[in-house]
Amino acid sequence: MKLRKISLLALLTFSLAAFTALAKKGADPIKTWRTLLKDRSECVTWVSATVKVEISSGGRSYPPQEQKLEALGTVLSKDGLVALSLTKVDPTASILSRVRGGGASVNVNYSEVNILMQDGSEVPAKLLLKDSDLDLAFLLPLKDEKKNEGEIVFQPVPSSGKNAKPQPLDEVASLGKLSRNLYRQSTLMRGWVNAVIEKPREYFVIDRLTPGTPVFDASGNWLGIGVYKMVSGKPTQIVTLPAEDVLEIAEQVRKRTK
Repeated sequence: MKLRKISLLALLTFSLAAFTALAKKGADPIKTWRTLLKDRSECVTWVSATVKVEISSGGRSYPPQEQKLEALGTVLSKDGLVALSLTKVDPTASILSRVRGGGASVNVNYSEVNILMQDGSEVPAKLLLKDSDLDLAFLLPLKDEKKNEGEIVFQPVPSSGKNAKPQPLDEVASLGKLSRNLYRQSTLMRGWVNAVIEKPREYFVIDRLTPGTPVFDASGNWLGIGVYKMVSGKPTQIVTLPAEDVLEIAEQVRKRTK
């Protein structure tokens, strides 16, 4: 009987230790993500784009229309290279879905692109690449001879250099920003990995994600950026494009601009 009591006590002690360990483990990601929010929230930025849209359909051309769009993007480097969801700054897919009849074409010209800094200033930028298949766009600040480059400080997304591979049911968090009406306050959104797609291209399916924003795992490793899965030129579900793919395309963009 005494041996049984000792065994029961040992089991309770082990269970308590295991529960405590799990509780601590569950608290660590929150601390990590809050640190990201505090120290690296400016790796997410708002981008504004003024576009002139020209539409033709059925042999008829319509008067050009000007639109001002805003989107969230992720800063990739200290020189201000930003990656974002193309759908958010290119209304082509949205317009084509509303135009009746076939043979319609849409031409989008960018008259002004700005990176909106946290202090309220605007940094003029140039759109470098539009990848409609991956729903990616890249832009880079224009050089201003009148200003010292050191005056403008960009905070790149923290990258550990590891190709983190999330699994279904893993907890993740994404950094973001609220709209102008809420003072563009930085946000932290908690979510979960619902699926990992490996072929024909790797994507992570993560809930509660805003296009253009970066996602981090429980250890603070950058997993990727939210984009739309494009099907026949149309945006469908929001997915996460892995960080290594984003950086690989960014490197190709740099080579083209040199």
